[in-house]
Amino acid sequence: MKTFKLFTLLSFFFILASCGKDDMNTPDNPMDDPTNPTETEYTLGWFGDDNVGSVPVSTNFGFGNGNLPTSYDIVDKFPPMGDQGNYGTCVAWAVGYNTKTALSGMDRNLSASDLSSPQNQFSPKDLFTALPDNLKGAECNGTNFANALTLLQERGVATMATVPYTNLGQCYNSSTEASWTSEAANYKIKYWRKIEASATSIKQNVSNNIPVILGARLADNFMSWNSDNVLSSHSSFTQVGIHSYHAMVIAGYDDNKGPNGAFRVINSWGEGWGDRGYIWIDYNFLIEEFGVNSLGENSLFIAANQDGDVAPPDDDPTPTAQGVDMAPWVFADYSTYDWSGISNEREIEFNLYNIGTQDARPESNWNVYYIYYNAYDANDYGIMFYDEFNQSIPAETWECPTAENCIVNTTIPAGGDFATNAFGMSSIARTYNVPFITGEYYLLMVADATDVFMEQDEQNNLFYTSIDPVYFQNGYAFVTQNDDDAFGFTNENKEGFSSRSAVQTRTPQNGNFKNAYTGDEIIDLLKQEKRNGGLAKKLNEFQSAQQNVKMYSNPNK
Repeated sequence: MKTFKLFTLLSFFFILASCGKDDMNTPDNPMDDPTNPTETEYTLGWFGDDNVGSVPVSTNFGFGNGNLPTSYDIVDKFPPMGDQGNYGTCVAWAVGYNTKTALSGMDRNLSASDLSSPQNQFSPKDLFTALPDNLKGAECNGTNFANALTLLQERGVATMATVPYTNLGQCYNSSTEASWTSEAANYKIKYWRKIEASATSIKQNVSNNIPVILGARLADNFMSWNSDNVLSSHSSFTQVGIHSYHAMVIAGYDDNKGPNGAFRVINSWGEGWGDRGYIWIDYNFLIEEFGVNSLGENSLFIAANQDGDVAPPDDDPTPTAQGVDMAPWVFADYSTYDWSGISNEREIEFNLYNIGTQDARPESNWNVYYIYYNAYDANDYGIMFYDEFNQSIPAETWECPTAENCIVNTTIPAGGDFATNAFGMSSIARTYNVPFITGEYYLLMVADATDVFMEQDEQNNLFYTSIDPVYFQNGYAFVTQNDDDAFGFTNENKEGFSSRSAVQTRTPQNGNFKNAYTGDEIIDLLKQEKRNGGLAKKLNEFQSAQQNVKMYSNPNK
């Protein structure tokens, strides 16, 4: 068996960095440092200090409330067992070779035979080499998940056929080639999320064919594991040291394996280690001890594959939308504090457009919501005002039962808009109040929020007033937490709305926070909330709050 060395780094600087992270005083070959007598057979490579607080929480709304199977395994969706050798590249193996290959393979319905081909596998060498030098240790000696996943999202990764895992040499002298980067642009992930640190959450993801990336702290017994038994406790840390962090992937589970049930984990040390390269980890042990990083947090992540892996995206900017196709547009949203003295009051100017081929009739009983949601936890959302289109009042009239809710009985014709048809104006202005929230939030207008119409394109139901997260303090908005200027959005072009592409380009992914929640995730959230009664509960809570929002003026009264 190959023998590789891992040394416990003694200085405080190295303790923070975990195994494999060096500075300028480290010998040219740290594997031969005689001052570190401790040695193991395998190399690790995760720094272990990812700040998971800045990673959005997975919504997982597609899972439903059904019973989970007692066991599930997606090992056959992965490429053959890999071997990182004597380099600290485990994160690139877990994220690039294993997870990205599995996601792409499932999307393309690849067989085990297909996955054994380098042209269908993704290169850990390319992913690791492409990382900026300041985000990885010298001599391929480690990195963090956030670095690798962000790179995979923004740059992508080349295949093993183009960049085989050979000739790594001394990594501080290595660089990517233009052909690698060109190919990598075709293979990205759409987004990545942290998941709840619970056995149920992991099982939900795996049973929905979603690999779970795992950051773990290892002990000596892990290093010499060679069976299909369940690992359920740490032993000593004499060999590996107390800061030995490693990246792997959870690809299965079995409630009847061991006393508490166990997860099946894919390593990157070849078939000579563990159970042909795999290991079973006890449910409770993984959550409470094994999967805890140096900050005392669990590092469990999932990723969504970029659609471009499957088929080219639709590049037609002005398709003909059959049926009703609602698209909101916000022209302005700004604080009124300077003249109202109310810190959380804002004014908005907006319109609703029907760019479909059928009329949006009030008998369909549809609505529009203006909501906020936490940039890092979409479950933390709320409604600021909502309007209903129905026949509960006389035709061609409108009224506002409460300040934050108006009812409108009018049709928005195909190719028409709400403001023109109902008011004879180019836009609608109203004031509203932001709840006394503190933190970073997005503001979002949602047409057909309860999913009444069967639309070709639901993405243009969304208009993000804020492309980047806005920091609110007790309901008052700032551009950033340290900025004294109140946030305001204005768009003076009110000539109308003719192309759905205009809405599609105004998304958080075009802002500075590339890993923001996608429109699909927010739409799925609202649909699930409607199904489980959460949306109705939010409305009831909102109505009870009786916020002081000015309503539309009504010339009919």
